[in-house]
Amino acid sequence: MQSAVNIQSLVEEAVGPVSQFWPMKGFVSHNPIQGLEHLQFDEAFRQAKNLFGAEGYLSLDEYRALFRAGRIDNASVQSALARVGPRIDESLSLSLHTVTVNQIHRLHLLHGITALEPALLDWQLTSGGALQNPVNGSTSSIDLNALWNQILSILGLDRDMADVRDSARNENIQFTMDLPFRRTLSDWLDQLTPCALVTTIDQQMIKWVSSFADEGMAAWSMPGRRSGFYTAWRELAQYDASGRLLGIADFAGMVAALPDDPEVAIQQSLHAMHIPQARWPEYLTRVFAQLPGWAGLIRWRGLNPDDPIQKQSPIDPLQYLAVRLFYEQSLVGVHARRSWGTEGNLTAIAAYLKDHNKAPEAAVSAHKLAVSRDAWRLFQLLQLLEMDAEAVSRITREQASRLLRWLDDFPAEKQLPVWLEAYEESFRIDLLSRIRAHRGNVAELTGRPLAQAAFCIDVRSEPFRRHFEQVAAVETFGYAGFFGIPISHRGYDTEESFPLCPVLLTPSTALFELPRDGQQKVLARYAAGSRWKQFGEHLFHELKHSPIASFLLVDILGLFFSLALLGKTMLRRPYHGLLGAAQRWFIEPVSTEIDAGAENSELPQVNGEPVALTRGFTIEQQANFIEGGLRMIGLTRNFGRFVVLCGHGSTTDNNPYFAALDCGACGGRHGDPNARTFAAMGNNPEVRAELASRGLTVPDDTWFLPAKHNTTADRVDFYDTVDIPASHRDAFQQLQQAFLEGGEQQALDRCNRIPGTPRNMTAKQAYAHVESRSFDWANTRPEWGLSGNAGFIIGRRALTRGLDLGGRCFLHSYDAKSDPEGAFLEKIMTAPLVVGEWINMQYYTSATDPWKYGSGSKVIHNVVGGLGVMYGSQSDLATGLPLQTVNDGATHFHEPMRLLTIIEADPAIIGGIIARHDILQQFFHNGWLNLVAIDPASSEFHRYNQDATWQLIKL
Repeated sequence: MQSAVNIQSLVEEAVGPVSQFWPMKGFVSHNPIQGLEHLQFDEAFRQAKNLFGAEGYLSLDEYRALFRAGRIDNASVQSALARVGPRIDESLSLSLHTVTVNQIHRLHLLHGITALEPALLDWQLTSGGALQNPVNGSTSSIDLNALWNQILSILGLDRDMADVRDSARNENIQFTMDLPFRRTLSDWLDQLTPCALVTTIDQQMIKWVSSFADEGMAAWSMPGRRSGFYTAWRELAQYDASGRLLGIADFAGMVAALPDDPEVAIQQSLHAMHIPQARWPEYLTRVFAQLPGWAGLIRWRGLNPDDPIQKQSPIDPLQYLAVRLFYEQSLVGVHARRSWGTEGNLTAIAAYLKDHNKAPEAAVSAHKLAVSRDAWRLFQLLQLLEMDAEAVSRITREQASRLLRWLDDFPAEKQLPVWLEAYEESFRIDLLSRIRAHRGNVAELTGRPLAQAAFCIDVRSEPFRRHFEQVAAVETFGYAGFFGIPISHRGYDTEESFPLCPVLLTPSTALFELPRDGQQKVLARYAAGSRWKQFGEHLFHELKHSPIASFLLVDILGLFFSLALLGKTMLRRPYHGLLGAAQRWFIEPVSTEIDAGAENSELPQVNGEPVALTRGFTIEQQANFIEGGLRMIGLTRNFGRFVVLCGHGSTTDNNPYFAALDCGACGGRHGDPNARTFAAMGNNPEVRAELASRGLTVPDDTWFLPAKHNTTADRVDFYDTVDIPASHRDAFQQLQQAFLEGGEQQALDRCNRIPGTPRNMTAKQAYAHVESRSFDWANTRPEWGLSGNAGFIIGRRALTRGLDLGGRCFLHSYDAKSDPEGAFLEKIMTAPLVVGEWINMQYYTSATDPWKYGSGSKVIHNVVGGLGVMYGSQSDLATGLPLQTVNDGATHFHEPMRLLTIIEADPAIIGGIIARHDILQQFFHNGWLNLVAIDPASSEFHRYNQDATWQLIKL
């Protein structure tokens, strides 16, 4: 038997293809097959399809529909064929025609020259009209009957024999019987018998894991959670009657007899099922892939031992696997004995199947198969080549076989990458052409601007920035929404700290939101109201979950909730205003601040988990953050009266996916604490003095102002306004008005893209409408989020200022002239760009397979344990985005394509950065991202190839 150390390593390797899943309270966009990113893009999705049964591309029919609609053009198809299609340089003379392999592949790509299901052959030749109606794409009038007979003659097939009945049962079929690759015994039995073992095992695991992993939704928590999942399950499962109902004899005794160590239990189960040790890695990978959502959550929990919930109820892939393999071993044994009277292990099952000649699937007569495959495909192809029966009569059998071989060389799985490349090429050429045509059309801002505003790079900031720039003398910049400051932040009167930075980083410093001085009376009223609020919430929670009191609760509060339901549904705006006023009256707002400085005093008195991190930053550290941020985005001169740090977040009602609409650079949370921290640092006189000593002088009358863009309501809220100097009050009012007008125009722009919104609205009406969506509890699509993202532009604002990018591009400001060595660019490419790839792949996969990679329709969502959502009463955890986030009905609002990265920098510097980082090589050399460089010296476009070479793009 393998050692425990080897089992641990084996499990870590096996769970690798299953991506981590963050709990919904801090939803983090990620690539659901991140564990396969070391593979080429196409190969990774092929393996993922085998593992998870999920599609990594749109269907061929969808791509062809996009071509017919003009979304993919002819030139892009031809370019994609040359770039990623089969590379065969052959031609063939057919009668008076000369055809090339490229021509055949193009016809195959555009029309789908596929074999026919043998069972449909007779119907197609009679009722289906195949001999009367030409295939789509053929324009000439050809005698199809004569053509079909001529094809059968060339191939040596007699048409009259095409209806020969299947004769597989009379043929002596030889096959080798073994467990298929990356399939478990339960998978195999499901395939060979009318049972549903995998579903049964899934149901047991969902029941136990959801109870154990619950984060406070359940009134009664699962006992024994502190001892870990495996131990708690062993103690409780002995009293679970469902084991006996599943047919497992002496279920309680079997559970009690399991070893204390889950690693030993895993070994015992694998040996009991006779799984060869050489196959353990792929076998266990498939076990995890059977419930990738729950397995992904468990993997995340195991990798985050300091998470408060994980400390209270530890679970990891090892423990999960030990329990699942127990059910697999037990139930396979039960069903193997019931179905075939044999033991439930691989050796016995394979021997039984071989002895009883159990073919994996029914065969079809070789003759009918040849007609349905070869004759049918040739019949379609020759119609598209506009060849009639007379011309075909001069084709030899060898030439016909060669045509069929060319079709075989380009099967459906090889066509999908070509279609994706053509799809992306159409977008790429269009975007680059617009950027080139836009050069010189942007007038530089003269004089001192009212403000410079740094927005998050989020695609929703792009149209807001454009509208904001049109209504005031301002400059805008794009910067990752945590503003380069990784912090662990705890809001005022909250019990948990959250990391506000990309999940790639781990903050080492904690900051607290605390009340400002001189608010004793306000704090007293706040504390009184807060205590009553907490008491009421706790009492209501206990009564609602009580078996007896819950019935009384309906009678007592039924009328109150009916009125609330009526207000939320029919009178949304008045109800929302009344509710807000009541909350402000009951709990008086407190003015707070975030002190970024390093403190030697005791930590503030807060509830919840303690924070064992450094508190605050030194002056030197603060100056490093400010200098790095300003130089990175190119803001080093001509400062305005204000420098606005505009984070973002969203507000929605009745939306489990609220965190998916928040800032990805802040770990799926609001970015205003980071904005407030940056502004506090920037306004510190000591920090400014340090900056001046480094050659970066910020004028005394420039004020750093924190703000937050509500992406659902398109409103911008400002923070710490009490600190604004009196000399800036008038300018601040101008700035507020500019943000208001920009938000109104942005709302009008958005309403034109949101289905079901009223048409012909004014900007003010649109502004009011999008606000109402933020508190509409029945709205399944309060906003599109980052749907539509397709580009990531790193460069000066002059490249795109005034250019309508349709909310499809991340925009990160960068000036190559101030970064000759590429140090700032390296930081952008190794952090914000990585997050951009995760977001793009989350949306990409949710669009290509909404029910496997996405989370299906919100209509059937059921929140479980505060962790995520299931479909209905029980299912795997849905790890992706809802259908309503990526689709408008059957139409893809989000066009699934890989992120196009455009960097305005020397290609040699970009290539050097890629060469120094494995993760970037993985992205660009394996085809997960596309890259185009804009050479600052020549303004030429260069495309980066997967072999690390550059190719000039001619537009």
